[in-house]
This record gives sequence, structure tokens and C-alpha cells, in this order.
Amino acid sequence: MTKGIVKLGPAHFTQEASKETFIEVVSRLKLKSPVIIKPNWSSSMIFSEAKILDWVLSAIDSEVLVVESYAAWRCALFLDKSVPKDDSLLTRLGRQTKEDFRENDKWFLNITRISDVLEKHSAEYVSLSEELWAKRLSDSKIIEEAVLRKYDPLENEENYSIIPERVSELQGGTLLNLTKPKRSLKAKHVSLSLKNLFGLIPSPWRGKYHGKNDQQLSPNIVDVNKVYHSLFDVKTVIEGVFTTSETIDNFLQPTIHRDMGLVWGSGDSLDLDALVTSQMGMNPHKVDYLDYANGRLGQWKEKTIVLGQHNLIEFPIQ
Repeated sequence: MTKGIVKLGPAHFTQEASKETFIEVVSRLKLKSPVIIKPNWSSSMIFSEAKILDWVLSAIDSEVLVVESYAAWRCALFLDKSVPKDDSLLTRLGRQTKEDFRENDKWFLNITRISDVLEKHSAEYVSLSEELWAKRLSDSKIIEEAVLRKYDPLENEENYSIIPERVSELQGGTLLNLTKPKRSLKAKHVSLSLKNLFGLIPSPWRGKYHGKNDQQLSPNIVDVNKVYHSLFDVKTVIEGVFTTSETIDNFLQPTIHRDMGLVWGSGDSLDLDALVTSQMGMNPHKVDYLDYANGRLGQWKEKTIVLGQHNLIEFPIQ
């Protein structure tokens, strides 16, 4: 066994992540070709870094497609220290046009050196938003049939129409859900693997999928997970090797915790999220979308929560 990796409930887990141990965690997931990677690029402040993507791609010896949708917070404006982090920023971000999103994506891939990693590994990158705008989407009836073979019907029928043709061509392969552990103690919220797949909704204007007071967020998160879990063998890596984030007061100004060396790898997204939520000092039953998913997307084990509570992650004191 590689030093530092332990079996913790549904996950292989380490707090001593190096390139070697990270690649070992990914390798233990036994990814089936072809592989689609969904990183966490929702924000230009906290995201799946170029080095992490390089390590992931180094662990995969097969066809790889990296996918992500455009996001309002993935831009230089979000990093501008002269811009107040208040509702006026949200208004400006909400006014972005298609061209703004395109330019912001080019900026992000270049400034982070992610574009260099994609080129190094000859990995294809597809913006799901561009596929939506070009109307290159799979037949919703075919997607619906796949979902109904495994789950109850989606709550939002629009979500049968979110799969680009380029993605559905790889049906039967692996979707590697690559995300980060983020928490907000004040809002009793965590963002883990199920929430990361919400970013597979192609439209960058995802406000309507949140609904008023986030009332539609949980159903839409579960819907998207049902769709992708129906089409692919979903494996998850939650990593906080170099950065994790925590919201203390203002969610537009998260606290960044660095070099915690955290990696979890699992084939059970829901049970994994229950574990990590518990390790982060929160009750998954109290996190709206996780509690909503429990019983609809699968079922976590209650002993997983206890296991997490006995293996808490200590975040640096601010």
C-alpha cells in the first residue's frame, strides 16, 4: 500500500498527497475507457489547478475528454481587489454576454496554464455551453429512456436535453468527477461531488436552475446526477491538495486554505459526499441537496456519517 492512503468507508483517503499518492488514488478507481473528466472550474479563485489536472491525466492511459460549462465567476473581474465584493459585483457578473464568457474562458485557461497541460497530454477540451449554443445536443427521448432504466423520472424535464452529442458518443465509459471540498458553516452548506455535476448544465446562466431562494437547486442537482449516472460509470476524486475554500461571512470572499494534502477517491458519490461532509464537521442530513438526494439518487450508509465524525478534518484557525 502506498504510504498515507487508507480505506475510509466508501473512499480511499490520504492527507499526505504527493504526485505518487494522488496517481495511486486515481488508479484504484479503475477507470474504464473512454474517460470524461469534469473538473471544478466554477470560479477563478478556487478551482482544479493545472498541476492537479496534469496528475490526473498522467494516471489515465486512454481517450480523454475534458468538459466544463462556462461560469460567471470564472473571470478576471472576480479576482480584481479594487472591485467591491457585494451585490453590485453579482449584477455585473450576471450581465455577461456569450462573447464575455468566451473571452473569460480563454483568459482562464491561459493564465492558469491549464491550456499547456491539455496540450501536453493531447486531451480534448469541450465547452458544453458552446455545444448548447450550436444546438449539438442529444435526443432527449434517448436520454429519458436511459434515465428511466435506473431511476424515477426527472423533476425538470428540460434536464433530459442537457447532454451534448460529443458527450453521449462516449456513453458507457467513465465520468471522472474531479472536484474540491468547499464549506460554508454559516449557510450550513458544502460543495462536493454531487454539486460539481450541477456545473454540467450547459447554460452559464444557471439562475433559473437555482430558483427563488434556491428552492429548485436540490431537484436540479439530483436530476443532473441521475442523467450522468445513467450514461456513465461515475467515479469521484475530491481533492484539497493545494487549495480548499471556506466561507466565513461573505460568500464572494472565501477563505482559501492551502496545502492540506487532502484526496478522496470513490465509486459511490452519495456515500462519499456524506463521509466528507461529516469529516468537515457538518451533518449531511442538514445539507439540503444531500438530504434531498438521499433516497432519490441512492442511499448513504448511516455508519459512514459516524465514521466521518471520528475522522474530522482540522481546518486552519483563521
